[in-house]
Amino acid sequence: MKENVIKTPANTNEINLYCFLGEAMLKTQMAEQALSHSITLKMNPTETKERADEFLKQNQRYTLGKAIKIAIKKKLYNLSLQDELNAFLQQRNWLVHKVIIGNEEDFNAGNIKEELFHKIKAISDKAENIQREIEYDLIDFCSSKGKDMSETLRLLKLQEQGIRIRK
Repeated sequence: MKENVIKTPANTNEINLYCFLGEAMLKTQMAEQALSHSITLKMNPTETKERADEFLKQNQRYTLGKAIKIAIKKKLYNLSLQDELNAFLQQRNWLVHKVIIGNEEDFNAGNIKEELFHKIKAISDKAENIQREIEYDLIDFCSSKGKDMSETLRLLKLQEQGIRIRK
């Protein structure tokens, strides 16, 4: 069967939409990874690296919702962070499952609305903030277990200032 589809190049609005979506998805995945690592360390603080890596492999298979449920059930975070995680899950679900629903006509006509861009960008920013909160929480946790986290904290603060860190 021969395809008779005429492909039209993406317009500027579509390109912007794809870029915003890509950024939001990437930052969401980074927050999910931070959560998986944090859950692993907090639930297995005395395990060997090899055993912790096994737990991490299992935790990385969980959806964001499942990971958040585990974190809440085990009380791994303070109430404020738990609430933020729950709220973020709703935003992430909208991003993944419904970003175009209700906007199909505008999308198909190439009339992507600025408020859609702003909503996606807000999710991207929230994912980055959640990741950072998890990182700071994990630093506090490791410090409470007697680990010197001063260099990690220093590097995190440099990164927040936009300073690239090379290994």
